[in-house]
Amino acid sequence: MLTGKPYDQIAGMIDWGVQTNHYTTWKELRGVLTELGWQTGGLRKAESWGDVYGVAVVHVEGDHFILYDADNGVFYDPGQPDGPDLHSRLVPMNYLPVQLPESGA
Repeated sequence: MLTGKPYDQIAGMIDWGVQTNHYTTWKELRGVLTELGWQTGGLRKAESWGDVYGVAVVHVEGDHFILYDADNGVFYDPGQPDGPDLHSRLVPMNYLPVQLPESGA
């Protein structure tokens, strides 16, 4: 969703070993984004959506990640097939600010 690359390509960049359930950690996520040239800030705590700035990958309650564009107030949830939304009932716990690679890819 964030990178514009197919899920299988991104998943192939993570070594889950013999795990059949693929739970991505912040370390794995940051590694993939770094490998793709994305800039990431430090992991930040969030207690509400007002705490999140810029474009960020947000860990929400229920052990789920979504993408939030705080500048435009748009939520991109991979579990929401209807597309982006302007509201979310999910509760943010922490987030990782991200920036496009220098090449704009």
